[in-house]
Amino acid sequence: MKLSDNNRCFGCGKENPLGLKIAFTLDRGNKAIKGEFTPRPEYQGYQGITHGGIIATLLDEAMVRLAFELGIYTVTAWMEIRYTSPLATGEKVFVSAQIIKDGKKLLEATAEITDSSGTCIAKARGKLMRV
Repeated sequence: MKLSDNNRCFGCGKENPLGLKIAFTLDRGNKAIKGEFTPRPEYQGYQGITHGGIIATLLDEAMVRLAFELGIYTVTAWMEIRYTSPLATGEKVFVSAQIIKDGKKLLEATAEITDSSGTCIAKARGKLMRV
């Protein structure tokens, strides 16, 4: 199956008016990716706190986008998340991911969200299925 990008991805698509529009920078040599994101109030759960599903989406997007940027088409097969600190809406965070194992059918990756002081907001480990 060949996947295509029409710029409407909820995580990174610039043409999706409801999306997160996160932009990433690829470090091809280290099989890593980095991005910045500031959650808008529309992405809150409790007042002033970013919804956990948005945080999960950022982590998932970083891992899958990394594979995509490396020319590997994947979808998430499994993801485990550890939330460590609430994320206030309006607070800029940094999202990163790295591939840690490149298998024939599955890739394994990790992702992390940190704030400007380096405090971990959440981290994930995932398996990405080649398609």
